Formats: sequence, structure tokens, C-alpha cells
Amino acid sequence: MKKRTAYTVDTIFVLVLFVIFAITVLFVLVSGAGVYKDTQAVMQERFEERTCISYINSKVNHYDATGKVYITEFAGVSALALEETVSNIDFVTYIYCYDGHVKELLFEKGLEFNPSAGQDIIDAKSLSFELEGNLIRVECVGTTGKSAYVFLNIASGTEAAK
Repeated sequence: MKKRTAYTVDTIFVLVLFVIFAITVLFVLVSGAGVYKDTQAVMQERFEERTCISYINSKVNHYDATGKVYITEFAGVSALALEETVSNIDFVTYIYCYDGHVKELLFEKGLEFNPSAGQDIIDAKSLSFELEGNLIRVECVGTTGKSAYVFLNIASGTEAAK
């Protein structure tokens, strides 16, 4: 009889230890899921602004040449103009915010277009461009109201954004 009692106590001890381990694992999993959910929400919240800024940065790097990147007005909104010449024809690309969207419009220089003609890039409340010294300050406010900004240096020269 003594052997059975000792065996029962050992079994109960192992089961209690297993239950404690299972509860601990469950607690860690639930905590990790909560952290993941919070991180995902923050990343989604900042997606629009960061994507917009990254897109404009890439465009400016692509078009970077003396006098080819500047700030202008397009139908009453601030726009970033990017010029290029293809087969002896001058083209200009405007990047601007209109009707809740960051838009891009590529056309032959000298032609006139309505801002609604641009292709939607990403949703945003506003997009602004300012010249600060030799830098262009680009600020994007996403649909959530959060903003992000970047200073872009035109590597080709100091004639940017006049």
C-alpha cells in the first residue's frame, strides 16, 4: 500500500507541474499576440505617410539634375515638379495632393491639365513642399491625421526648388 500512495503523489506532482507549464505557455502566447496586434496597428497607422515620403524620395533621386526638381503651384495646390527630356521633348511630372489622394501627373511641358487627371498614388489628407535653404521639406499627413516629413537634398546642385 505504501508504494501505491507514493506513486499517486508522484503522478499528482507531475500533473500539477504540467498544468503550471501549460498555463505559463498560454500566458506567453496571449501576451505575444497582444504585442503583435499593437505593433501591427501602429505600422498600419503610419503606412500612408511613410509610403508617400519614400515614394517622393525615390522620384526625386531619379530626376535629380540641376534645375529639374522644383516646387510649383498646380491649380492652387503645392506641387513638386520633376522635369525630363525624352527624344527632344520636355516632359514634367507633378506630384501633389488633390481630393484626398497624393497624385502624379506626367505630361508634355506647356500643356494644361485638371488636377483630377493625375493618377492616385496613395490616400492622404495633405502634402506640402517647402524650400528651406538648399533642401526641400516634404510633409505628408495621412488619413489618420498623423504626419511624416523628410528633408531632401538635391545632390546635383543648389538650383533646386526656386
